Amino acid sequence: MNNYSKKKPGLLARIKKNAACYLGLGPFMILLLVFVFFPIAQGFFRSFTDWSVDIRAGIHFVGLDNYRTIFDGTSNTSIRFLKSLKNLAVYVPMTIVIGLSISLILALVVNQFRFGKSRRKFNAFRGIYYVPTVLPLFLCTGIWCMFMAANTGVFTSALNALGLFEGVSWTTDSGYSLALVVIIDIWNATGFNFIILSAGMQDISQEMYEAASIDGASTFQKMTKITMPLLEPVLFFVIINSFIGALQVYDIPWIITSKADINSVGGPGQVILFPVMEMVRNIYAGTTNGLGRACAEGVVLTGIIMLITLVLFRVRKKRTI
Repeated sequence: MNNYSKKKPGLLARIKKNAACYLGLGPFMILLLVFVFFPIAQGFFRSFTDWSVDIRAGIHFVGLDNYRTIFDGTSNTSIRFLKSLKNLAVYVPMTIVIGLSISLILALVVNQFRFGKSRRKFNAFRGIYYVPTVLPLFLCTGIWCMFMAANTGVFTSALNALGLFEGVSWTTDSGYSLALVVIIDIWNATGFNFIILSAGMQDISQEMYEAASIDGASTFQKMTKITMPLLEPVLFFVIINSFIGALQVYDIPWIITSKADINSVGGPGQVILFPVMEMVRNIYAGTTNGLGRACAEGVVLTGIIMLITLVLFRVRKKRTI
């Protein structure tokens, strides 16, 4: 009998056949539902309510009021949130372009040492560059704030000795605190991106480079014609991961600017205020309906992340067609 004429097994039969696989996936799916999808659904629902820290006040459906509040441009919450989005629009391109450029350059340079007697240098450089990534962000921020402290910081004193940035307070001056956040973030994230890109380069066959050398290709031609095209899937992953991480920036600017008063986060003029920081401020500032507005801001930020991710996937799909 022709195999194509056989009747396909029913749903129940397929479930029985793959029961072991479903049981193996069960714990993961339960954790995913409980700790990922359920909180997302709850946050989306709460964004349409007057949810407050004071649970005695109850929760009431208010429709789109929270979204109107954060976008009306007149209330303090709206002004701060819109300012945080503007800061994000400046911060994200800076940290991604500079950070990924440094990671890619380091990977290209260090990758030259992965053959023969230079292998030890290759392993040593990978370990050294990955160290900042292992450190917690609060520790990285503390180290850099100590280095950049006005008058007493190692880097600040060195710059002042050279006649550069004299009298500048990197942690409080609105013109320089954003640069400090970018520096700390790049210093912390470069090692991770470098390791991923370096691993991608190791998957490229050395025979391709040898064949290109025989054909007389220069180092630049090897990089543009072999390394970059074959590294594209890995590079795309690093770009997506960097975008998602940069859009959720929180730890570094919070530590730099948080004082006794929670409303001081973001620094003078809120120059390093970002959406996640404003969400936390809304929750703990004791304002009415603070949790509801924080959820609405979270939904907006999630929408921005999803939109940018979708655009990047579409652009990549068009380029690969």
